Amino acid sequence: MQQQKSIVVVSWDGKSNPLSHILFDTLPQFDFFVVDYSGENHTNELAHIAPTYYISQKSECKGDLINNAYTYLKNNAIQNYPFIGLLDDDIYMSISDLNKLLFIAALEKLDVFQSSLAHDSYYHHRQFIHKAGYNIQTTLWVEIMAPFYSYEVFNAAGPYLHQSISGTGTDVYLIPTIQQIIGKTKTAVVHAVQMKHCRPIRTDNRVFSNGKNNLQEIALMQRFCKNMHAQYFKDSLDTTQSDFVKQVLNRKYVYGIPLKYKLQRIGPMFKNLYKLLVDASYR
Repeated sequence: MQQQKSIVVVSWDGKSNPLSHILFDTLPQFDFFVVDYSGENHTNELAHIAPTYYISQKSECKGDLINNAYTYLKNNAIQNYPFIGLLDDDIYMSISDLNKLLFIAALEKLDVFQSSLAHDSYYHHRQFIHKAGYNIQTTLWVEIMAPFYSYEVFNAAGPYLHQSISGTGTDVYLIPTIQQIIGKTKTAVVHAVQMKHCRPIRTDNRVFSNGKNNLQEIALMQRFCKNMHAQYFKDSLDTTQSDFVKQVLNRKYVYGIPLKYKLQRIGPMFKNLYKLLVDASYR
């Protein structure tokens, strides 16, 4: 039996040039899944791309869209793909970038990952900006704009994806909690591959159909995940899980960076400065 390929989901508004930010410089070693969030059928406009999968379903934001993709794959019994990537429609990458990203993920046996962000990207979280000289770098979570999940992680998280319309909270709390529960915890930023986020972030300050903005959705997802984690590990809360609660589940996300988190950077800052000076001394 032929092995199932990985899937790369790309969102599309049904109006602009489809997949306009993807450079088709070689043949993809994965299947394309176009999610048209206009809610209108535009299959005729995708003939030159010929995606393996296509749905058109009205959605408000990234969390909505990811849930629609999961539901489609589940209803059509599409299973056991190695990885699924979920790209916003303003992520610039090439086919060769995506092929390389998936190759590295398989080589490094990653469970959750993303490529690093080019320095001229629009971004919220500086820890995902490209670092020269690194192949991969472990991280606690990856962003919702272009995450890649193993089949096991995505399938396990699927029943809970409907809880966030924005998707913010899904990335920082839900996926890491699911990873702890199923034991698939190898998460990394792949610096060997860069992407560029080409458009300003539009999630902030929006109020969704559930009456919540993205920060309220994050808070609700945090509470849900803390309860789910506590229930699952109530009889086995070891040091690893205590650290996870402290580092991931107890951290709050707000506009701006709280002072206590800024102060925590002082130690790593001096460590990195020392490393740069030592490296320079050998040149």
